[in-house]
Amino acid sequence: MKIKATTMKTKARITLFGLVMAIALCYANFASAESNFATGGAAGSGGAGAAVNLDFQIVIPQFIYFQVGTAGAAIDQITFTPTAAEVANATAGIAGAGGDLGTGIVTVSLVSNAGGVDITESNNSLGAGLGDGAGNFISYAQINTATNDGNLPAPVLSDGGGTSVSIPVTVGTITNRQAQWTYTYDNPATPPAAGTYGTGGAATGGRVTYTAAIP
Repeated sequence: MKIKATTMKTKARITLFGLVMAIALCYANFASAESNFATGGAAGSGGAGAAVNLDFQIVIPQFIYFQVGTAGAAIDQITFTPTAAEVANATAGIAGAGGDLGTGIVTVSLVSNAGGVDITESNNSLGAGLGDGAGNFISYAQINTATNDGNLPAPVLSDGGGTSVSIPVTVGTITNRQAQWTYTYDNPATPPAAGTYGTGGAATGGRVTYTAAIP
């Protein structure tokens, strides 16, 4: 009986020791996962302390924001209505109507975090210019674009499209430019036939598209 009691006590001690070791291993594994456990010092004495770390990351995508005219989905129209005398005399620099700022002037805004940006013009005239639907055309070369900020120029309009300008960064890789583009019309030396030239439709080729892209 004494031998049996001694054996039972020994087993109990072994079991208790195993539990203590298991608890210690749990604490060790817990700390390795960037947690911590500290003891020492009476409560409120400041003797115990535990420090942990937490990492943060922010991922910013590249983007371009480009506005010509009214913001949003609206498409502005610039209309030139020269007088008969101006047409006969090939008068240049005729102001337009329309645009979000009126009198042929539009707001332009370009913002990007990807460095410099190229702006390219194109149109839907298939290289013919603005048509009247009856086989007569006026070249896009007769429409001028002026900017009030040399850091945000407009590409020269052309019948075939593809003219581009490079916009420099403002600082670092950030481009943040705002300007106003003003459109005027030069009557050609040979007066065009009477009619309305260009609208948004493909038949008359009156729609210009500006594309801003990271070079």
